[in-house]
Amino acid sequence: MNKTQNKRRMSREERRSQIIDSAMKIFIKRGYNGATTSDIAQEAGISEVTLFRYFSSKKELFMEGIEPILITSLEESIMAAKDLQPLERLKFILKDRIHFISDHHEVIKLILMESQVNPEIADFDYINQITSLLEESIQGAGIKLRDEDVSLRLLMGSILSFLYLPENNEEKIDEYIDNLALTIKD
Repeated sequence: MNKTQNKRRMSREERRSQIIDSAMKIFIKRGYNGATTSDIAQEAGISEVTLFRYFSSKKELFMEGIEPILITSLEESIMAAKDLQPLERLKFILKDRIHFISDHHEVIKLILMESQVNPEIADFDYINQITSLLEESIQGAGIKLRDEDVSLRLLMGSILSFLYLPENNEEKIDEYIDNLALTIKD
């Protein structure tokens, strides 16, 4: 049996996922403006025509690649913490976001950089979306913040600080989260 007979044809969803993964590698390597659909197709091992059967533009591909990383993962974290007590829910979400930042630092740096310098994708403000989801989860948990605006800025800044100052020591992360929660909670 030769190699091509041994390969199984990908489903539409598998192919779509493969294209997104390949695109994210190229976007991280070259930035949004430096990436071409030709590069992405080559990385995915498909033709550009095939790429455009799945995505209408480079922008759509970029958005499809980053949205699950930022928005869906936060929504999943919020749902996973729904049965915890309010303060424990806040700590769970913070710890989850800190680990998330560490695991996806290249993509998050790409998103932050591109959203500041690229007008083509700047219209979709992920930071405000994430802040709103965080705010909703805190309110939904019944946590009372000292000063909501200041607390949300502290939370977002603290989470993003792990992008540039990563920490792998779980005890230090837990201690940081405990202190942060006590600082913002009324």
